[in-house]
Amino acid sequence: MDQVSTTLRILSKVERRSFVGRSTEFQRLMAHGRGESLFPGLSVLAPPGAGSSELLSQVYDELFSGQNDVIPFYYRVTASDVTGRAAAVRFVNEFRAQATEFRSQEPRLIDGSPEEAEISLATSADATSVHRAIGDIHADNNLDERSFIRHCIGSPLRAAAAGSRVFVMIDDIHEAMSLQDGGAFLDDISRVFDRSPIPVIFSGHRRFLYGRTTFPALRIEHLTFPEAGKLVQQLADDIEISINDQTRDLIAVQLGFSPRHITSLLRSASEVQAELTSFAATQQIYTDEIFGGRIGRRFDHLFDRLSDNAESKASLIRLVKETSRAEPRSVSIAKWQEGLGISDVKFRAVVDELYHHEIINVDSGQITIDETDTVLADYIDASFSLAEGEKPRALVVGESTAKNVHRAPQLMARFYRKNSALGLLELLKAFDGRQISPALIDYARYRDELKGVSRDRVQKAIKEDNARFPLPQFVFSAHTSAYYSRLNEICETERSVTAIGVSEGGNKSEIVWIAAEIDSKLEATRELTEFWCDRLEMVAITCNFTNYKIWLIAPEGFTPDALDVLNQRGGVGSSRAQAELLAGLIIDKAESEASAAANVYEFIVPMGDDTEMIAAHTVEEIAKHHKFPSKAINQIKTALVEACINATEHSLSPDRRIYQTFRVDDEKLTITVANRGVRLGENALQEDRPDNERRGWGLKLIKGLMDEVRLENSDDGTRITMVKNMRRGVQSIAS
Repeated sequence: MDQVSTTLRILSKVERRSFVGRSTEFQRLMAHGRGESLFPGLSVLAPPGAGSSELLSQVYDELFSGQNDVIPFYYRVTASDVTGRAAAVRFVNEFRAQATEFRSQEPRLIDGSPEEAEISLATSADATSVHRAIGDIHADNNLDERSFIRHCIGSPLRAAAAGSRVFVMIDDIHEAMSLQDGGAFLDDISRVFDRSPIPVIFSGHRRFLYGRTTFPALRIEHLTFPEAGKLVQQLADDIEISINDQTRDLIAVQLGFSPRHITSLLRSASEVQAELTSFAATQQIYTDEIFGGRIGRRFDHLFDRLSDNAESKASLIRLVKETSRAEPRSVSIAKWQEGLGISDVKFRAVVDELYHHEIINVDSGQITIDETDTVLADYIDASFSLAEGEKPRALVVGESTAKNVHRAPQLMARFYRKNSALGLLELLKAFDGRQISPALIDYARYRDELKGVSRDRVQKAIKEDNARFPLPQFVFSAHTSAYYSRLNEICETERSVTAIGVSEGGNKSEIVWIAAEIDSKLEATRELTEFWCDRLEMVAITCNFTNYKIWLIAPEGFTPDALDVLNQRGGVGSSRAQAELLAGLIIDKAESEASAAANVYEFIVPMGDDTEMIAAHTVEEIAKHHKFPSKAINQIKTALVEACINATEHSLSPDRRIYQTFRVDDEKLTITVANRGVRLGENALQEDRPDNERRGWGLKLIKGLMDEVRLENSDDGTRITMVKNMRRGVQSIAS
């Protein structure tokens, strides 16, 4: 998004140049609105405050100003409508208004939620045709409540049937549950647009919207650190607030990279003409935001809505605070309900809304709080202190300001350490049971043979190493503090991970690895290694892990004495360089990043009756859509048909289904074909066939057609992955 634009601002709240970090998402939504997606429906899932509403507003403004064909329609669900009927009436009225203003290119009525009498002033012939297609929503008095609501919501579909091109964006869909008949209203929206012939977007909080539609999902996250810093700088420049590099980074980090929090703080600073050129000045504005500023009022609105009165609000705030300080950071749902003293129905609604707003986490009958959310923690502390009433407000605000100023350097130091961490959680999650060179994990081997050698030579030696070290296959990984919270006293959360899985080899058994990054300027000593082994063994004892391995990673590796300690404890030690090499091998970072922006399509086809031709037609349309050459498309189709035939003829599948995934990015098309049933080895698919038999040529044919082919056993069947590179052109069939 980061370019200067002359697009007229209608719904958007910030200039295009200040809306940073969403280029990929913006382009995908624009393409979707123009009807260039294979599927008309799309779900936009975002955490609260990530800027998804502004993203949709930016898309709306661009479509409104940049073309005269597709009518953009933006509708936000709000609790103020009270009932589904009122929300539906506003829906059709706003659609009339926005269609009218789009055709006249004069956005005067959009923000006013105009009544039908106002809309009738429109003179555009195109707009009149839209009005005629929509019809009079009150004309048929025989409609029951649900039919009336669906009739209103279906107005864009009737306009489309009459010849207008329409793009519908329904935002804050989670707010539907705040209406008196919210569940039914949400069901009405879903039913109307479930098989929509026009492009439509449902957008809302990710925890609420996930799994509620059949639409493909576009996931929005908070900004990255560089993006958040750029947003802070750009907004400060736009509203003429003085900042420096230090305060810019502090604002980004302390506000959790949330566009909404960042925008709120800077706008409040602008109103009082504050200069944010020191940590102290920044924390004064931040504290004011928590105590009644935009950020505080937003939290107040949520907690007020969930509470019947000030007393019940104070009880709710107290429960959140107690949960954040509990050991081990969780409180049972039963204790929460007892503390609130409300009915089951009301309690369920409160917990659900707090969960969807990501105030709490709910799992296995326990409620936990994200202790890394600084803004939420500060709001809860402030509200709790004011509710207690033991100190004057001025004293509470003053003490909070002093605490925040004192904490600021510590907050940044912790972020810098976190930012420099290896990424153990992602690394252990990638352990998939493969065999690796021992030099990647055994520091003694690495030190003796590869330390000081160029990276290219190291990678070559690892590739040619005949010795093998079997990695476990982990099925669950979490920060060790989630198992043993006392570890946080000596170790940042990100620097220790515990993973549970199965060991590879002849007799598979459950195995637990407890890993930690430790600090040492030189090779870690015996004493330091014993200290960490003792601490991590306490995790195993507390959790009753019987078959476990300790993995320590030190920047410069370990002394021989330290390695003796690890050997005696059944552990393993690595240097950071080894861990980075290992991560580079088993985590394809480039593919991971690309997959976030990739187009992913999933299909299930029945086996038999030439249904592989349906799959071939589908992949042909996808490949054409993404501009693959025609010869490459034919090779892809042939390979897919062959893979489907093999699955049908050899698998003995119990459900007689073939599961297909097509993933497209700028570089390649990746096809995965999976089935349940008998696992198929390469030998089973390599059998000779008569030259005149076109079906069932096996992997030899597939490998000749595609750039990369992998055959893998799954839990209950076989999976074949085939890759066709975009830039390498078309390969010929191998002889």
